[in-house]
Amino acid sequence: MTFTSIRSRLMIFLLLLIVPVLGGIYWFVERENLRYTDQTINSYLDIGTQVFDFSVTEHKNTLITISNALTRDWGFRNAFGAADPITIKDAALNLLARSNNAADMMLITDIQGEVIIDTLDQGFSQLPEQWELILDQAVEHPDGFADRILSINDVPYQVTVIPLFLPTPVAWIFAGFPLDERFVEQIKQSTASDVSIMHVQSAADSAPVSKVIASSLSPADRSLLRTGLNQEVVGQTQRLRMSTEEYGTQVRILADNPVSGEQILAVIQRSYQENEENLNVLRGRLFDFSLAVVCLSLVAVVLLARGFTSPVLKLATRVARIESGDFGPAGRDEIVRGEDEVARLADSIEQMATGLAEKERVRDLLGKVVSHEIAEELLSKRIELGGEEKPVSILFADIKGFTALSEQLAPTEVLRLLNACLERFCHAVEQNGGVVDKFMGDALMAIFGAPIGHPQDSLRAVRTLLAIRDEMPEINRVVASSGHQLEVRLGLHTGQVVAGNMGSASRMNYTVIGDGVNLAARLEALTRVYGVISLVSEYTRNSLGEADDLFVWREIDTVRVFGKQQAVRIYEVVANRDECTQAELQALAQYHAALALYRSRQWDAALDILRELYSVAPDPLYLVYIDRIDQIRHTADADWDAVFVPASK
Repeated sequence: MTFTSIRSRLMIFLLLLIVPVLGGIYWFVERENLRYTDQTINSYLDIGTQVFDFSVTEHKNTLITISNALTRDWGFRNAFGAADPITIKDAALNLLARSNNAADMMLITDIQGEVIIDTLDQGFSQLPEQWELILDQAVEHPDGFADRILSINDVPYQVTVIPLFLPTPVAWIFAGFPLDERFVEQIKQSTASDVSIMHVQSAADSAPVSKVIASSLSPADRSLLRTGLNQEVVGQTQRLRMSTEEYGTQVRILADNPVSGEQILAVIQRSYQENEENLNVLRGRLFDFSLAVVCLSLVAVVLLARGFTSPVLKLATRVARIESGDFGPAGRDEIVRGEDEVARLADSIEQMATGLAEKERVRDLLGKVVSHEIAEELLSKRIELGGEEKPVSILFADIKGFTALSEQLAPTEVLRLLNACLERFCHAVEQNGGVVDKFMGDALMAIFGAPIGHPQDSLRAVRTLLAIRDEMPEINRVVASSGHQLEVRLGLHTGQVVAGNMGSASRMNYTVIGDGVNLAARLEALTRVYGVISLVSEYTRNSLGEADDLFVWREIDTVRVFGKQQAVRIYEVVANRDECTQAELQALAQYHAALALYRSRQWDAALDILRELYSVAPDPLYLVYIDRIDQIRHTADADWDAVFVPASK
């Protein structure tokens, strides 16, 4: 399949049309899926955050409930009233044990903040600074309640505080729940999101130090979380690449102590892997769909192109046959059936073929009557009388000896031999781009430059003249059985003529007329006077330009033919220059010297050369000038101009 065929171009066009569309669809779906994935992850993270907040709130409420239960306990109140720390601690521990792990620690202080009971045995008698913050918060609250996330032994605790009334406030009861590994695992089981609790310690002179306190992540991912998390992005989702997966990550600040530079962060994370797996499935299905669309489209294009190109190929075959000149009826493999545009085109082509066949038949018949050039001229233009002036070269060729031949042979044989001669002459004319204008018995007239001109028509005419001359030996071999020898006489002139259709509206003939035609005919007739085969006017030589040097010329004479006042110099084409021997060129130079002596009235000197030349080569032209000098040397007057005037037309 080449890319120049209609089928291949249709396929390429379809691919160029479908692929961008499918690519656009794929891009749009990919973008929407990614947006949906981000929205989904954000939703999951929001749910995780809400569950986290709900769990913290629930634990806070549980801690308050436990603390209130302790304040209502009769034994505890009596032990506190009796200032019995052992009984107070036992009551607190018993309550923690009954809380089903809802609380992990209790700390009881007096109203001034001195530690009475500490279930964790942290070893301090006075509340640390961060505990005083929650206590200050409780003092300011109308109900004496406060809660806060505090770090106890590097473990973040959800801590609540309520007062103990006996009946006036006498103590503060602190209860706490650790945000530890157990807590984050519970959140993960509820939300399928990973939860991490981080401790961040900032210092003015150093970078913040992060520590993962509790997390549902693997140890490797905890390290990546500590180093890769952007802690300053709070409340917004950030993508964080862990060891094997990418996570959507949100950060919440649980506790912030600007004085100490301490922060406790909750990090909620959701893996993209589940969504990516679903997205990959969708991508695969979309790819399969796209591939199926492309394949089906290509099959459709092939079928469509086959249905379209098949009749087109038939038309191409038919047109190629018409182009080669075969206008016959369409073959079985060239018939296009149907009522569509291609079928109508096929009908038009058949009508064209019929018209061309008829025109070709007319052209063929016309070409047998006139030349093909004239036939084309007549067929291509509106046929009407009239003509136009054109510079042309006119060649007359006459066969000498046919009259005597026709007296001895049957007319049919004479016609056969005449046609054989003229056919060779016509071939020479047409080979050189000339047109046979007419036949005149055993003579023909050819023109070069009409109806269609060619470069160097005069050069073509001279070459035709030589070609006809060179055909005579072969022609004489044809007629040798009759015992006769034929000769050809040629006259060539170049000049302005009128070329066009002559005659009447009912019968006309394309030809050329003018003084130039008459002069060419006179030159052919003068060949008998000088005993030469051809005569060419000086106008033809002058029109050759540089091509004149291609030939060897012999100047014959200066003549004033009948009906013309101006004399014309005439020449004989001896041969192509590369065909002449050195001896022939020397003899030609001697002749031209004798001709110059003749024109300067140096009769004796001219005769000496001419007689010497004749003794070596008995050329009839030498005798013509020998006889002419003998006649005029005593009669030439002072006005003699060396111009020969023929005695007849």
